[in-house]
Amino acid sequence: MDCPRCAVEMVQLEGEGSVMSRCPECAGVWLDIAEVNRLLLRHNMPGLESLGGYPNVDESVGQCPECQVDLVAVEGGERRSMRYDTCEVCGGIFLETETESEDVKEAIKSIIDFYRRFHHAKGAAKGA
Repeated sequence: MDCPRCAVEMVQLEGEGSVMSRCPECAGVWLDIAEVNRLLLRHNMPGLESLGGYPNVDESVGQCPECQVDLVAVEGGERRSMRYDTCEVCGGIFLETETESEDVKEAIKSIIDFYRRFHHAKGAAKGA
């Protein structure tokens, strides 16, 4: 499977009961929506549908490596500064991570940290 950003072959990461693909160039990860929800719930966070976010249909963000259809950017947080990309057909999610490691534990930590900030940013925007 090729990275939707770099078109480089992604490496499969497995462990901790999780399976995802990671780009060796940009460190982005690809996983399905069920996996994202499972990770969020396992870390005492609400499911993805509860975290909010706004689709930016005007931005071209690449193609789904599974379905070959255009991905949709979902933005949130202050000034919509946080984003992830999703496929409306298969529900796959592409997320830029902050780790260069190929360790699945590090990838999971990066994913949880991102959605935790995304969730808190949503809550902060509501209270403003």
